[in-house]
Amino acid sequence: MNELAVRAAWSLPKVIWWKIKYGGRFRAPLVQSFGKHTELHLDKKAKASLGKETVSRFGLFLRAEGGTLSIGDKCFFNTHVSVTCMERIRIGDRCQIANNVVIVDHDHDYRKGWGSYRTAPVEIGDDVWIGANAVILKGSRIGDGAVIAAGAVVRGQVAAHSVYLGIGKEQKPIEAERTEKPEGTEVAG
Repeated sequence: MNELAVRAAWSLPKVIWWKIKYGGRFRAPLVQSFGKHTELHLDKKAKASLGKETVSRFGLFLRAEGGTLSIGDKCFFNTHVSVTCMERIRIGDRCQIANNVVIVDHDHDYRKGWGSYRTAPVEIGDDVWIGANAVILKGSRIGDGAVIAAGAVVRGQVAAHSVYLGIGKEQKPIEAERTEKPEGTEVAG
């Protein structure tokens, strides 16, 4: 039996338990493929939904505190990904999320003291690739087909079909990335 099939068999009781524990606040097809230490925590007002064929490796942490967390079909989460939602986080279909990525829709509001937060929804389009150790902050909107570089911090808008290197860095259309030639490769005429 291959690794995905083993994880799918191991995941079934977990998905059934979440459906019992959270009732109508959690929706997902029964067949998923979670690695060990995949966790879901919903507070009493929160909702979560997973699309078809979610795959994770070790240590996926999903938490919703009063918000709505929505993950599309055929998303992949590598090791130690953390998604924490207080308002709304939507991850589109076929997203690839590398290890140690953090996605949050809130900040602690240090000016108001302990337990105060500022929130804004996070929208991640379809077919987005997020590199290792990236952080997606509140209010971010990432367009379809975008690539987020490893270690990037995203705050704000990322254009569809672009490569994002981090705050203050230039965004490049993916088409430009593919057509650029390295220096010194021009043919003299």
